[in-house]
Amino acid sequence: MSEETKTRKSRKAIVNYEFADQTVNLNGYVATCTVTGNEKRFYHSYLANMIEKKFNNNFAHFEATYVSREGKSIGVSVRKVEQVEERISKLYSKIRELKSLRDTITV
Repeated sequence: MSEETKTRKSRKAIVNYEFADQTVNLNGYVATCTVTGNEKRFYHSYLANMIEKKFNNNFAHFEATYVSREGKSIGVSVRKVEQVEERISKLYSKIRELKSLRDTITV
């Protein structure tokens, strides 16, 4: 066998997608979460559809603002704590209101 037959060509396909701002090969693209910094891989057609639908067909906007599910979960716990604190303050105000009503009522 000669050297030419031993070498193998790359079989990785080039899958270019055209977005509003640029054309990108999404095959093997690794997205980075802007909150956690973790890398995330997507299937190229899924990623292209996500950029088109959720990021206004703008690849640069996607790269600048992509937040993974893990990154979103950080904000969810913070919002839940705020909601619980808000409920507690509403209940305290309701208790104060009921106590004042009790004090005004004479038996």
